[in-house]
Formats: sequence, structure tokens, C-alpha cells
Amino acid sequence: MTHRPRWWSLTILTVLLAVLAAACSDVDEGSNDGGTSGSDGGATTADCGSDTVNIAVNPWTGSAVNANVAKVIMEQELGCTVELTDIDEFAQFPALSTGDLDATLEVWPSGHAKDYKKYIDGGQGVIDGGELGVIGKIGWYIPTYLLDEHPELATWEGLNDNADLFATAETSPKGQMLDGDPSFVSYDAEIVENLGLNYEVVVAGTETAELAQLKKAYAAQEPLLFYFYTPHWANQKYDLTAVELPAYTEECGQAAADETGGYACEYPEDVLYKAFNEDLQTKAPAAFDFLSAMSYDNAAQESIALAIDVDGMDPADAAQAWVDENTDVWQAWLPTS
Repeated sequence: MTHRPRWWSLTILTVLLAVLAAACSDVDEGSNDGGTSGSDGGATTADCGSDTVNIAVNPWTGSAVNANVAKVIMEQELGCTVELTDIDEFAQFPALSTGDLDATLEVWPSGHAKDYKKYIDGGQGVIDGGELGVIGKIGWYIPTYLLDEHPELATWEGLNDNADLFATAETSPKGQMLDGDPSFVSYDAEIVENLGLNYEVVVAGTETAELAQLKKAYAAQEPLLFYFYTPHWANQKYDLTAVELPAYTEECGQAAADETGGYACEYPEDVLYKAFNEDLQTKAPAAFDFLSAMSYDNAAQESIALAIDVDGMDPADAAQAWVDENTDVWQAWLPTS
């Protein structure tokens, strides 16, 4: 057997240690490439890429909740750059079509059958992004304390006999039916006319102004008939009752879609959905997969909205607080590479 000199053994040992160190270095660098490690230490979260993802924010708090929750998670977990754009719910469809917007996260289908047909079914650059998980319902509401003396107000048939109860200086002798933001989906003027109700629809101008009137009426235990919806934090703060309108029918829904002016029923239950620009999947695949998977319930959205509108938290801070406390919910939304 040939004996190698001692310096040769030391050289081999040095080379082996260098190779081992390089391998460890590659592992360390790889663990931070393309996203965070999965909870099982295996799969990693997909990376968002360098393009900015533009998400719509419509003028109600629930929409801001969705967008800010998405922004927080996408930036922190996927490395996205996310821009939020304030926009009317009707203007957002043309913007999605042209690519000025990448996504909107809360569409109320009862008011957008025409948009769905034109932009999504019609192949105008917009695709259905799947259900948000939140179930919406628009309706006519009164403070529940009114039913103590006027139980007949529980249904629309009792409204005309009590029109004077809701009359204001501007509407008398007709009763006032209060709407909020004029950009919201509303068939209230048609309902009033087609049901022969002795009421005048008055638009508050913004949802904030409408809520101010609700707060004032509730504090004084005064009458108020108003357009409202769920989910909304005000349903947790105030005891409200939805007035029963005639049952929703396909014919009534078709009148809304065709814009014939023949709407004369309650608003349908809305399974809220998301909509994306058709190029989002190739522009930012991880963002597309994440937003497609994003889904939570009414209670989650209402709790964040309550923190914003009642507790005065900034939407980004309220979203961050929810994200910090609900990892088990949103972890399933993350795409893996």
C-alpha cells in the first residue's frame, strides 16, 4: 500500500469542508427564494412577480375590507406590489375590461346582470373570479322599536297606512324612503311606483350620511324607513328589521336585467363574486391563484368593518389585525410553487 503524505490528507479535508459549506449556503438562500416556507416545512409559497396588481375599492366598507385584507397578505406573503383604486361599482367593469384594473373582490350580482352578460359572457376581457364567500342581501329596513306600536310595518302592505309617520318637511304628505349612495344598486323608486306606495325616495348622498340619519333616529327613537343591506356592521350595533316586500321572482329579475322599469319585488339574495381582468393569470399567476382562492364569511367581513367604522381604525390596520389573528383562515388561500 502506498502511503500519501500528511499534507495530502489535509488538502482533501479542506476541499470537502468547502463543498459542504457551499451546499449549506445554497440551502439557506433557496429557503428565501420565491415565497415563505409551508407550514409542514415542505412546499413554498409562490412568488407574485414584479408587476403591480391593481384592486378596486368600491364606496362601501365591505369592499375596502376585502381589498385591504388581500393587500396585506399579498404583500407580506407573496411579495406583491398592490395598488388600491377607489372606483364606482359600475365604472369598474370597463376598467377591468381594458386592464386598468386587475381585480374587484365584491360584485353584487342582482345589480350587474347586464355587466356580466356584456363583459364576462360576452368575452370583453373580464372573467368570473369565483365566489367571495360572503352572502349579501339588500332590503328595506326600519328600527325594530317601531314594531312595538305598529306591528303592521313588518310588511310592505302596512306602509301606506303609516305614510304620515315617515313624512318629512320635504316629502309631506308622502312618507320618506331613504336611500344612501346614489351609485349603489337600487330599484327603490321602481318598487315605490309599481306597488303604489305613497312614498318619495330621498337620496342621502353617501352611506355615511345615511348612517348619520340612522344614528340620529335611533337615539331619539324616531321613525325611519331606509335602504340597507347585509353584511354590514350596523346590523351588529342597531336592532333593525327588514320590511317584507313581495317575493322575488324570475320575472322581476328579468325586469331588472332588461331595465324595463317593472321591478316590484324584494331584492334577491346575492352570492357575491369576484371579477378579474382576463390577463391577470399570465401577468401575475400567484396573485391570480390567491385572489381566486380568497373566501371568508359574513362574520369575518363585518368584524373588520366594525373596527373601521365604529372603532375608527384605518382600513389597513384593521385588516392587519384580522390577518394576524386568523392565520388558519387565509393560509389556505396561498398558492404554492
